[in-house]
Amino acid sequence: MNEMKQLFFLDWKYRNFKASSFANGLFYFLGRIPLLGKIVPTTMLYREYGLKKGIAALKLIGSILFSFFWYGLPFVISLFISKGLSHVTSSKVSILFVWLMLFNVIGICLLELFPNLERQEIQFITNFRVSKEDYIKKSSLLKIIKTIIFSLPGLIIVGIIEKQVVLSLLIGTFSLLSFSLIWSVINLHLTLFNKRLLIKILIVIVIISIDLTLGYFLIKNDLLMSFQKLTVSWLGAFVCLMLWLPFLYLYVHFKRFSEYTRQMFISSEVLINYSESNKKDQQYYLGEGKKMKLEKVADDEKVSSLTGSKYLNALLFNRFRTSLRKQLMYRVVGISLVMLAIVVFSLFAPIKIEPIKVEKLMYNFMPIMFFVLYILSFGKSVVQTLFVNCDSSMLAYPFYRESKAIVQGFFYRFLKTFYYNGVIGTTIYLWFLIFNGVNNQLLSLEFSIIFFFVILSLTILFSFHELFIYYILQPFTSDFQVKNPVYKLVDGIFYFIAYISLQIKTAEFSYAAIVSGISILYFVIGLIVIVKVAPKTFKLKN
Repeated sequence: MNEMKQLFFLDWKYRNFKASSFANGLFYFLGRIPLLGKIVPTTMLYREYGLKKGIAALKLIGSILFSFFWYGLPFVISLFISKGLSHVTSSKVSILFVWLMLFNVIGICLLELFPNLERQEIQFITNFRVSKEDYIKKSSLLKIIKTIIFSLPGLIIVGIIEKQVVLSLLIGTFSLLSFSLIWSVINLHLTLFNKRLLIKILIVIVIISIDLTLGYFLIKNDLLMSFQKLTVSWLGAFVCLMLWLPFLYLYVHFKRFSEYTRQMFISSEVLINYSESNKKDQQYYLGEGKKMKLEKVADDEKVSSLTGSKYLNALLFNRFRTSLRKQLMYRVVGISLVMLAIVVFSLFAPIKIEPIKVEKLMYNFMPIMFFVLYILSFGKSVVQTLFVNCDSSMLAYPFYRESKAIVQGFFYRFLKTFYYNGVIGTTIYLWFLIFNGVNNQLLSLEFSIIFFFVILSLTILFSFHELFIYYILQPFTSDFQVKNPVYKLVDGIFYFIAYISLQIKTAEFSYAAIVSGISILYFVIGLIVIVKVAPKTFKLKN
């Protein structure tokens, strides 16, 4: 009982800390507004404790009410999904079944396998000298308890709608408890593995695939009603009840909690430093490079046989290989999850439009593809990493500014950027082929070839463009300032072009041909300019 009191006391203390920080932040913000600052001066930060306590109390109540709303939102979404599935299929799909499959199994898996601490949590632990290990252990268990408490109103309403209140509460409560503990225990162990991110991503993909396949099989074969029978549901509730006990024991007696805590703090602080750095203009252009600097890994043996410019560039990319691959994995998994959902949806609701009309719709999708590939491109990330971690120091040496070294370095960096962007483009194209195959080759071979050339030309464009303007304009100074306004202008224009592409509602073959042609032409002309001009412009600014 004392342990439970400590859990809730810790949560209450943290909520009060956040509410008090909000109140102080509000006074500080109001005090800096012209005219209003005379009425609410920033000196009120050090007085008016009663007023600040009142604001903090309102914030505290508001946060609790918002928690009930936030945890109730999945049930509302499940209601609409269940109605939609019931119209599409002959089976009546229950709200609880949708919630269990989507938000319980998949949702908890995603949350528990990729945890991180908020900035305010780290401040709370530091300011109040709370044990890191003790806080993470208690807050993890408390998070499960809070999830159950805040989900109770939603479970009760679902139970009333489906006329099975007791069953809804039992299955909902014990499944939340069971799956949360299962994934917490799995995460504890996986976080200490060397290849933890890859393993976690693979687990998520497998779980999502199994979950969606099972749901599709039950609905497709009209087995959902028998699956939802009262006797089976009661058995499921009993299994969930018994399942959480061994995992609770494993969680409480985890022997390497201190190592897990250290790893959690390292990953959380990197994310926090990165998110805060983006607030300033300087960090917008170099924040990615500084973030990468925190994740550098010394691994020089694989490139020790190389010499000259090739050695320096290979060494750089080798040291940041882990971080770049992590970013690539996030992008590939994100694309795969979206495309997997589209493919599964097409199985539930087969496309009945004529192939010619489908191709016309796909042509309209190509302008969106321009923006998507622009956002997912590694161009900016690579350029910022190059300057912060290499060029800012090496450009001071004459041998590094020789024409041959600059041109060789450019081509090596372009090929590396093209590799990472190429994996993204290939992933999109492979999913396109899977979609086309699942829908009985709905799109013609000619369109598939055109779509391939569009992705290829855009991949070349986005791999080349950032490096090109970096070498021709080289806008960064030795103290990491951006002094060249032309660079900002070109960067803004290119983003504007990508944004404008989203506004194109109708596109045809001519759009694909023009975009591909301009991209390749820009690339060819740019290569000539790089060879001729870059050795003169690629210098360190003061």
